[in-house]
Amino acid sequence: MLNNKFSKLILLLLFPLLSLSMITACSDDNGTSTGPDPDPQPSDPNLVELAQSDENFSTLVNLVVDLGLADVLATDELTVFAPTNAAFEAISDIIPSLSNEDLTEIVTYHLTGGTILSNQLGSSQDVEMVQGEKTLVTASAAGVQVNGFANVVQADLRATNGVIHAIDQVLLPTEYRVAVQGPSLVEVAEDAGNFNTLLALAEQVGLTTTLQFLGPFTAFAPTDDAFDTLFSVVDPSGLTNEQIGFILFYHVLFGEVPSNALEPTQVVSTAAEEPIYITANADGVTVNGTAQVIAPDVAASNGIIHVVDNVLLPNVFTPVTSIVQKNFDLSTLLTLVAERPAVLEALADPNGEFTVFAPNDDAFADALAANPGLTEEQVTEILTYHVLVARVLSGDLDEAQAVETLSGEEIFVTVNNGTVNINNSVNVVEADFVGNNGAVHVIDGVLLPNAYTPVTGIVAKNYNLSTLLSLVAEREDILNLLAGEGEFTVFAPTNEAFDAALEAFPDLTEEQITEILTYHVLGAQVLSTDLSDGQTAATLQGENISVSINGGVQINNANVIGADFIGTNGVVHIIDAVILPPSYTE
Repeated sequence: MLNNKFSKLILLLLFPLLSLSMITACSDDNGTSTGPDPDPQPSDPNLVELAQSDENFSTLVNLVVDLGLADVLATDELTVFAPTNAAFEAISDIIPSLSNEDLTEIVTYHLTGGTILSNQLGSSQDVEMVQGEKTLVTASAAGVQVNGFANVVQADLRATNGVIHAIDQVLLPTEYRVAVQGPSLVEVAEDAGNFNTLLALAEQVGLTTTLQFLGPFTAFAPTDDAFDTLFSVVDPSGLTNEQIGFILFYHVLFGEVPSNALEPTQVVSTAAEEPIYITANADGVTVNGTAQVIAPDVAASNGIIHVVDNVLLPNVFTPVTSIVQKNFDLSTLLTLVAERPAVLEALADPNGEFTVFAPNDDAFADALAANPGLTEEQVTEILTYHVLVARVLSGDLDEAQAVETLSGEEIFVTVNNGTVNINNSVNVVEADFVGNNGAVHVIDGVLLPNAYTPVTGIVAKNYNLSTLLSLVAEREDILNLLAGEGEFTVFAPTNEAFDAALEAFPDLTEEQITEILTYHVLGAQVLSTDLSDGQTAATLQGENISVSINGGVQINNANVIGADFIGTNGVVHIIDAVILPPSYTE
């Protein structure tokens, strides 16, 4: 899962950054060049001579000569990102204030060792310049850019000792860029002094230049103390660079989002393509239910920093309990689980495998209002009825399946046109939040075990009893009776049983179907343990059923294939055939 997500992230943000030593030649199908010039011959010009032959580089040539760099460019093998005269004209107001030392640093910031042709560029790479700092070079179908703003306007001008790429802006090393544009997110973090771990990790995985030159971004920046807290329980040496990069991107939003633009609650997509959950109120701003913004709206030239006191972790690094904790719309579920240490401890076990069907706050509000007298034990039973002891993603589901829950009782799951429904009453509204010990699916209702539903609710849950449900629902007097107070036993034929019966008796009248339905109901609760061989019992229809026990339980000619589904007003036993009153068969 992590690898799939991070592959998308690579394409999205031009990551990871490649080392120049690893760049190899490839086809030029990225549109950045029609192909390099043929290899230069001994009589061809060197880099200085080539630049001198093009009037667009006269300003650069004059600087190179004046600064005593001509011999270097004439002999060393170099790639030159050469600003045109127009590019230098754009900064003409600051050039007079620069010393020769300053100008030398700026010019050498446009040179890198070796010959790098445009068709050898990956989508993104850090390039170390002769001056000592790195530039960020990106290549796409739109062309090649340096540091996110300087476009290569003419590529692959070959010389005997290298290549020139003409660019339309002058590149400025950090000191001069900050003086002109202000500090980027990186320099702001460096100046603050309490983001050393964050900066070191960004450098380790090649994100520094992205955060310097691209944007605008909004960064939720954990302090050194925040990382110390994380690393006290998580060994950073056990994380790959890919994982660290995923975590860092999870702290970054595209665009500038100041604190005064926040609503009381919002779900925001991150650069990691996984959302964070933000709440804003009089007490401040909280992210994912755990991280407090302790210093908002720190401005940078390419975005905003909100300082946070905890590291934000994508779902894949957390248990299902933390996935629930993040989401402000699951706060009731979180509270109920937190009040039950045994449930909380079980679901937080990193060695477990769980699926949590998580009712949202609105669902719990409705359910608790409808069931105000629930005891602590009953609430615990309801909570465990929402948990499977296995990791089940939406893509793992068949059209219909019955799955045992942590409470020991089954739920009935169906999939229809991409919609996942549980117990014929609740829909999955958000699926597949995958953690390190399972998955969470958000649902729009609370699932109630049989003990909290009438016998009609037990029948309604089971997709294999849908024909019986439909026939009963068409008869309001029967439906109201079986949904009300009383004690009932329902022998519930499966859909297959009804198909066979209706095929055998295609001409049944409505009155006859009603009689047959009431023949499947006793006016008392009778469990399987109450049955004995040869027993008879009167039905609501008025005629008797007979019980036989011979390697199993039979009601008339039907086998009991599922017994003792006990509800608030009786019990349901599932049978494999429709039973007919004796008066229909005599």
